[in-house]
Amino acid sequence: MDANERHTGRALAPRPSSALTPPPVMAPAAAPTRTRLTARLQRAHTIADLRALAARRLPKAVFDFIDGGAEDERTLRDNVEAFESWMLMPRVGVDVGTRDLSRSILGCRASLPLMMAPTGLAGFFWPDGEVAGAQAAARAGIPYCLSTNSVASIEQVAAGVPEGERWFQLYFLRDREWMRALLCRAVAARYRVLCLTVDLAVQGRRERDLRNAFTMPLRPRLSTALDLARRPAWLAGAARSRLGFGNFAVAGPGFTSVAQHVASLFDPSANWDDIGRIRDQWRGPMALKGLLHPADAERAVSLGIEAVIVSNHGGRQLDDVPAAITALPDVAEAVAGRAEIILDGGVRRGTDVIKALALGATACSLGRPFLWGLSAGGTEGVSRTIEICRSELDNAMTLLGTPNLDAITRDHVRMRRDAR
Repeated sequence: MDANERHTGRALAPRPSSALTPPPVMAPAAAPTRTRLTARLQRAHTIADLRALAARRLPKAVFDFIDGGAEDERTLRDNVEAFESWMLMPRVGVDVGTRDLSRSILGCRASLPLMMAPTGLAGFFWPDGEVAGAQAAARAGIPYCLSTNSVASIEQVAAGVPEGERWFQLYFLRDREWMRALLCRAVAARYRVLCLTVDLAVQGRRERDLRNAFTMPLRPRLSTALDLARRPAWLAGAARSRLGFGNFAVAGPGFTSVAQHVASLFDPSANWDDIGRIRDQWRGPMALKGLLHPADAERAVSLGIEAVIVSNHGGRQLDDVPAAITALPDVAEAVAGRAEIILDGGVRRGTDVIKALALGATACSLGRPFLWGLSAGGTEGVSRTIEICRSELDNAMTLLGTPNLDAITRDHVRMRRDAR
């Protein structure tokens, strides 16, 4: 971690190398008892600190899978750096003695304008990682979205965290009967919201994974043996875990790259008619993830989709596309309040959340910050990620003169002159 990361909390990739009725309230659960791990996590004061802890615990190939992006990783870096194009404009003489950080997200009251993004293979980074993340989210009172590409199955996460606000993320599969079966399983397991991801027709060229020959599980290689030997805690956890794609049990055993998995199962021919059919099949709230163009957001709203997630897949798909925060204002203008908007990508600070809300987002999702916290300390690590974001957001709202999230408006941000 360089000096800039330490002081700003921004973990940058290396240069190249409506509800009409009152929504339900999610009740936070009791906090865990203090342990040595808790003490270590409490010394992490920024998301960047958690990233550093994750880097020390994970083998390089595994950390790079979380940390890396597509090709030259320009979009990966832009997702973070583009927040710096916006300044905050505080107001004074406002009573901020009491702040309310809660918000309704697709009909459920969350304690923060945050959710845990759907991230593949969480159980590869920490034993039962999906359950650990969902537990932390439930404890904090925010939504958790399970990825199709999870290690734990739909049913395992639901059984492990029955009280949580659970969403299920789905990709388009070549086998549409299998897709329908996944939807039925999600309904039976009481996942309330469907998140359909539409920006993974094929996998982007993630060159760190190619160089590291990353597979699931890790294929033993002489070049990585020493690195693995230096990470005994991760290795012991991996040895105790049943690693694989939990929702794709019939995919078979062996060493599989994520690219091979995507190429064999995912459908690049899916179109708006297919999206419309999924909307008709799913009876609950639905979010469409992976949109950057305002016309696509308008099309989603016309299908009755309740939320759009502005995202470039964390810079892991097509490089040289706009940062999520850069695309947000145009999407917000196109949607014009007809659907909720979730900003996904680059959020590292509480001030980033404020900027996103000021530019039209309803909430933000945490991807890498979630996985860094998970990799650093399981459920407690994810709780620390949420705690850091809550503390930073509360502090910034107080100084900005905004006692609640609805008070944050476009008037609270200004674009830097050198960014125009």
